[in-house]
Amino acid sequence: MPFYRLCAVLLPIATAAALSSCSISMVAGPLSGKAPTLSRLPSGRRLVLYDGVCNFCNRWVNFVIDNDPKGVFCFASMQSTAGREALAACGRDPNDLSTFMLIDEEGFWTQSTAALRVAQSLQPAVLRGAGTAFEPLPPFFRDGIYRLVAENRYSILGRAQDGTAPSCQLKYDIETLRARMLDFDER
Repeated sequence: MPFYRLCAVLLPIATAAALSSCSISMVAGPLSGKAPTLSRLPSGRRLVLYDGVCNFCNRWVNFVIDNDPKGVFCFASMQSTAGREALAACGRDPNDLSTFMLIDEEGFWTQSTAALRVAQSLQPAVLRGAGTAFEPLPPFFRDGIYRLVAENRYSILGRAQDGTAPSCQLKYDIETLRARMLDFDER
């Protein structure tokens, strides 16, 4: 595996938390005992909420789609109606974009725990392995790295001018986006 590919694999895992947005920065793991009921979420799918104006976050969404051939994950920008509804269903402040969020059948997750759970479901095996390898690290350490990247994500790759721009930054055809983006019709 070429070095640049290895970096492309490890960077999103180690710093994926910076990519997206959500809140409660001091809590790791599930923030709720049960997953919210989301009417727009197809059965068996996992929802990733991300900061739609963050170019770093949009690149990470592209990375996840590239490495999720089974289509396990679907996505919604936190600024979209679908994203705000999902945040509210989880009892989260829809204006807090400090971390991305993963919602699955077990509950909802933020920061490094969310990033590792996403990585553990991706292909190839090296991504799953990296997701598993970093899990034993103490959450305060993992989340500290996550927060460092999250706080600087706009300076890494900049930001879109408004919440409608991410659809232009995602590199997929219309049908792929329609199948994967919960907020596709809002774009």
